Amino acid sequence: MSNIQNILFRVLPSPETNDFEVRLFVDGEDFIKKHWPDMMGLDPDDVLSLDILASRDAPHTAMVVRCGCGVAGCGNATVRVSRAGDYIIWDSWDGDRGNPPPGTLTFMREQYLQALERAISDTSWETPDRTAARLLSSMIDHEALAVNNLSYQWASGRIRDDALTVSLGGPPGHHQILVHTSWSGESPDQIAQKVAALLKGHPSQWPDVAWFGENPTPPFNGPGWLK
Repeated sequence: MSNIQNILFRVLPSPETNDFEVRLFVDGEDFIKKHWPDMMGLDPDDVLSLDILASRDAPHTAMVVRCGCGVAGCGNATVRVSRAGDYIIWDSWDGDRGNPPPGTLTFMREQYLQALERAISDTSWETPDRTAARLLSSMIDHEALAVNNLSYQWASGRIRDDALTVSLGGPPGHHQILVHTSWSGESPDQIAQKVAALLKGHPSQWPDVAWFGENPTPPFNGPGWLK
């Protein structure tokens, strides 16, 4: 097979959106800048995954570009990912902006997976809050949350200064619950363990909570829910 490309996934800071983005470099050239100059790569948590970018038994669609405002739903570009023998194929681009390539990108499967796995395992770019969020995601007791009709969504240190915030899917009528835990001097691992332990307890004991949804009444009783 001719016209074999080389790919590199790089995580770079995005000061404009106060987060990070995954830039795609094809044969050494910034692929997003070339075809979508007003857009940006996805947040690492939203794209750096074998489930999303590795090939499957059947072709699938993956989002790899988002709006320059940082909101993927505002605008995006997707690509079809498939496998042909020893090759990974990217084609069938779709999006509402930019000038996507008209043809097919072909990568050696070995090089492609090595580049992807290297990007997934590289945490050198993480800020302390991103490290804490990553560690916390593996500590969450999903069964304890499910008992109260709650589900883990994400964690971030960017919602409130000096706090790690966890977003939970709520019971009916409450689509999002934000649990804030103060963060003062602890290491990322310590704050992750602190939050994981808090979430194992009953929601009525959570000290600082906000909720959103059709139902204005808090789903639980407790001092943190009296707002």
